[in-house]
Amino acid sequence: MPAFDLEELVAGILQGSRRHLGRAITAVEEDESAADDLLAGLPGSSNSFRIGLTGAPGVGKSTLISQLVPKLLNRGERVAVLAIDPTSPLSGGALLGDRVRLSGDLGEGAWFRSIASRGSTSGVAGCTDLAAEILARAGFGIIIIETVGVGQLEVEVGQETDQAWLLLSPESGDAIQLLKAGVLEIVDRIIVHKFDRPGADELMRWSQEAARDQETADPIAVSSHDGTGVDTVAEELLKLAQLHRGSPDPARIQARILRRIRRRAEQVWLRQGLDAAGGCARMEELASSVVRGEMTVREALDTLLTGPHDEGISR
Repeated sequence: MPAFDLEELVAGILQGSRRHLGRAITAVEEDESAADDLLAGLPGSSNSFRIGLTGAPGVGKSTLISQLVPKLLNRGERVAVLAIDPTSPLSGGALLGDRVRLSGDLGEGAWFRSIASRGSTSGVAGCTDLAAEILARAGFGIIIIETVGVGQLEVEVGQETDQAWLLLSPESGDAIQLLKAGVLEIVDRIIVHKFDRPGADELMRWSQEAARDQETADPIAVSSHDGTGVDTVAEELLKLAQLHRGSPDPARIQARILRRIRRRAEQVWLRQGLDAAGGCARMEELASSVVRGEMTVREALDTLLTGPHDEGISR
């Protein structure tokens, strides 16, 4: 990122410019290394609380968020939402978007962004942590991370957030199976959504038993249709945010920073290793040799890793 762009983005973010904030996150989406200098120019913040919401498609994550955010805003919070969307195979961008995921103006204190998963199967995009860190330093006190919802348990959201909550609904056929599989070993709380639907009582009983077994917080029954439980979710979120601000969990924060350092190091090492081995051109040459029957894929890989282009690669 050019120095003048960096200075402009940092100054704009600190002045509360939404345009500069959006540009900064776009830059990090396109190249995570852009975050290195960007975060170095923004003052750190320990007041931001990250909450992850995961669950299968159709469970109502976006619907709940659209009702939850105004209640948090009314309590004086600044709230940012990062919605991780499937990636277009053509453009590489998010297939869905903010006008689809959340309707209506959430207000000046709120900020919404769809982020493309870019092939990640974990439910969160690779740059989720960096985007959330930028938002924290931009002054948002609560950051909600909504996962893709790939129909399976998305583990990484628990590592990217201060707490992760799982939404289940009576209509998701695998809900009770997830509970039997020990889902609460990974998430911190269950929200039984669409509680106005048939089968909700049974799902709540299973959720309560699972919570007792794992000694986690009690599940919350919620219906976005009639508003049941939304206030309770908002109050619990506010309590957690206030607790985090007064006594953040150093182990969880350190683990997140460790993952950030490791991810960036792996990206640099991979790029350096490929460059030293001859880059994409060398791989194309080897692929052509495999197609012509001159070598196997295993031999091509051995040649790439140990051939004459490996100067500078540590073994």
